[in-house]
Order: sequence, then C-alpha cells, then structure tokens
Amino acid sequence: MDDRPLPAAHKFETFVRWSTYSAVALPVATFLGSALVVRGPIAAEPLLQAGVLTVALVLAAGNVVVARWSIDTVTAARRRPARRELAVAVGWLTTLAVFVVVTPLAPLPGMQLTVVAGIASAAASVVPALGAGRTVLLNAAIVVVTILVVGFADIPALIAGLVVLSWALWACWSNAWMLRVLRELQAAHADRAALALAEQRLGISRDLHDVLGRTLATIAVKSALAGELLARERAERAGQELAAIRGIAEEAGTTVRRVVRGEHHTSWDDEIAGARSLLASAGIACTVAGVPVPPECTQAFGLVVREAVTNLLRHSQATQVTISTTRGDGTLQLTVTNDGVTARRTDGTGSGLTALSDRLGALGGRLGSRVDGGWFVLDATVPAPDHRPVAHTSPASNADRAASEEEPA
Repeated sequence: MDDRPLPAAHKFETFVRWSTYSAVALPVATFLGSALVVRGPIAAEPLLQAGVLTVALVLAAGNVVVARWSIDTVTAARRRPARRELAVAVGWLTTLAVFVVVTPLAPLPGMQLTVVAGIASAAASVVPALGAGRTVLLNAAIVVVTILVVGFADIPALIAGLVVLSWALWACWSNAWMLRVLRELQAAHADRAALALAEQRLGISRDLHDVLGRTLATIAVKSALAGELLARERAERAGQELAAIRGIAEEAGTTVRRVVRGEHHTSWDDEIAGARSLLASAGIACTVAGVPVPPECTQAFGLVVREAVTNLLRHSQATQVTISTTRGDGTLQLTVTNDGVTARRTDGTGSGLTALSDRLGALGGRLGSRVDGGWFVLDATVPAPDHRPVAHTSPASNADRAASEEEPA
C-alpha cells in the first residue's frame, strides 16, 4: 500500500512545517531588529554589530534545521542520527552559547531580552518532539529565565517578550499536534481501506466456497458414479456422467467469474433445484415443503442449504433428506433433516457449521443442530422481512406447487 500522503495532506504538512520554521526564527530576528532600529546601525560598533547579527542568523538557521528534525519525529520520517546531523547539532548548541555570551556585549538596548529570545527560540525548535506536559514545564522555565534576565525595570517590554516567546513555544506545539492528528486520520483512512479490501476478499472467498463446495461435491459424486458404471461395463451411461461433469465444470468457471464481478445472485428456487439435482445424483431422496422464502432471506437460507447438502454427502450415508420452511413470530425458520446420522460425528460442531453460525449471526440469525430419533436436524432462523411482497396466485396454482414440493426427487 502507498504510504505517501494525499495531495491535500501534503500541502497541509508543508504549511505546518513552514509555520514552525517561522516561529523558531522570528523571535531572534524580531528582537534583534528592534534593538538595531532603536539605536541605529551607525552608533554601534560595526564589527561587534556584524558579529551579533551573524551569530543570530546562524542560530535562526540552526533552529530551523532542528525544528525540521523534531517534526520528522512526528511524521515518522526520522531516522537514526548520522554523523553529519550530530555535527550540526553540536554546532547549533555552540552557536547558541556564543549568542548568549556575545549579545549582551553589544551597546544596544534590549539585548537581555534578545538573549532570552535566542534561548526560547532554540527551545521552541525541539517542542514538536515533546508532549503537552513537557512543553508546559519548558514554558515555565522560559518565563522564569526571562524575569531573571530582563527584570521588572521595563514592564511593557517584559510582558511583550513573555507573550511572544510563549506564542512561539505553543505555536510549534500546536503545529506538531495538528500533524499528529493528521497522521492519525491518515492511518485510520488506510486501515479503513485495508479493512474494506479484506472484507471484499473475504466475501469473494466465502462466495467461492459456497459455490465451489457444492460443485466439487457434485463432481466427486458423479465421478464415483462414472467409475462404477465403467466397472460394470456400462460405457454409454458412464459417458453421459462424464459429459455432465464437463458441463458442471464449465458452469463453475462461469459462476466463478460472476462471483468475482459481484454478479452472482441466486433465487430460492435455484438453491432448491441445485440441492435436489446434487442429491438425486447421489441417489438420495429429497423432499421440500413449507412456506415460500422471500428474496431477503434467500442468501441466509441458501448458505444453510449448500453447507448442509455438502456436509451430508461428505460425512454421512443418508438416503432421505427433508428441507422445510416455516414462519414464526417475526422469524422464518429453515429445517434440514437427514437420516445419515453416524457415530463418528453427531454433535454438529464441525468447523463448517461453526463458520456458518457466525455468518448467520452477522445477518441477525442463528443456527442450531441436534439429533432426533436417528435423524440429524439442522435449524436456521432469521428475522422475517418487515415488508414482504405478496404473490397473488390462484388456488389451483398453489395446490400444484404444494404437490410438486411434497413429491420426492
């Protein structure tokens, strides 16, 4: 997955970075510029004035570099410091020390406040890497240092200095906080996209399992039947079974492509027809009875029918299967029974049924299994749709449908 920030996020990060760079560079330039304007560059000693100005500019540049490193810790772009970076850090601290020592020597007013501004701006450059608690402590330390160095002789200048220096600290912290929030939002967006992709893949894999599970079971049954027919020298009938297997395989390929494209949708009649065909090929009688299943419940009940039929073909010796649907109080119930109970597994706790129970639970339904008088019973219950289309059919057609559903395959 591409970890590069989105275009809008990249623009916002660039804005935040340059805002931080300005915040750590402006205090030194502001106070030093004010001092020069008040006294004038001619009255000051040129060499000393040039030296102070040079050191201030180097310190401001160092603040920008350190602020960049601090922001990199927020954006997870920070690597282990290299020798060059360590050398820059040492040079930056040395410049700060020289600035603190040399600046008070300049014959300009307000140099004490300029010294404090240099210290505070240097501290502000590391604030993006700090939390709120440490920033509060650092701000308190800057206030104490400012009062000790400047004193109370010029209260307006002291207040202005405290406001500007505190603003620089918290401007850097708020910029880093906004970047942290942005990164969290980007991570949440990436997680959501990855989750959606995983859910899509899981849905496709489940659909393929549902479709191909029954298809492979059909192929296995028909292959066994074809082999038995060949052993009995009934080549013509065996050829028919092999042709049927080929048709099933071709149909499975088409179905897989439809599943991948998200176009695979089946009706309840299709589910029942497929189950009857598979059971009939295995010589198992199938009886279907009960109320019609609305389209809203087809997906859930289709899962149950496919899993039940596939499991009984693989794990039982059933000869009779009954599929019935009933309506309860706000629910629809599907019951699949077969007479293939074996001593090897009668508790219905296989992994397939466990996964099926989880899937029904996600749809608001529940699954249960039991053994009743030598019959294995699988019950599935789902909420009935609030509004179900009513089919207007004649009594004769209803009777014909009931008769056809009661007729064993």
